[in-house]
Amino acid sequence: MNYIWESIAILFTGFCLLRIAGKKTVAQMSGLEVITILAIASTTGHAISETGLLKTILTFCALITLLILIQFLSIKFYIINKIFVGNATPVIQDGKVISKNLKKLRISLDQLEARLRENGISSVADVKSASIEITGQLGYELMKHAKPVTLGELEQTLNQLQSSIVQQLVNQPHVFKELVHEHQTNNNPTH
Repeated sequence: MNYIWESIAILFTGFCLLRIAGKKTVAQMSGLEVITILAIASTTGHAISETGLLKTILTFCALITLLILIQFLSIKFYIINKIFVGNATPVIQDGKVISKNLKKLRISLDQLEARLRENGISSVADVKSASIEITGQLGYELMKHAKPVTLGELEQTLNQLQSSIVQQLVNQPHVFKELVHEHQTNNNPTH
């Protein structure tokens, strides 16, 4: 019966500490965060049979404290951020693939093209810049000609087109205006 209460306490403590650690999906986690979560999972698995409740809770607290400390320091100091979190790696610049960075990342050109297609991009030439983010996701900016039109841009274009048409109509001579003008200038006899 004691094991059941210890299991509940470990589960509750782990849940609370993970909430303190922050809300991220596995795809958004850095390597350090993934390792911390795996360490907590491993500790939880061994906690009931091998170690006492207090040791398990203290281990959880130490892991989360270390994680939060490194996250805080990585915000303050670039070098710690670079060591523990990492930086995005550019893979495309001005429509050209940066092959040496693909080799560093151990990503083939086919894999890069697959990631582009997953994001609705059919050609490398349409990409102004792209990088593999620290989460492993592809971040990109499209060339001007390949960017989708926003609602604001469409409204602006339609307003300009409408103004242009109205201006042309105002400047265009009207048939009735000419007839009235001719009638006034010509002294046509009235019949």
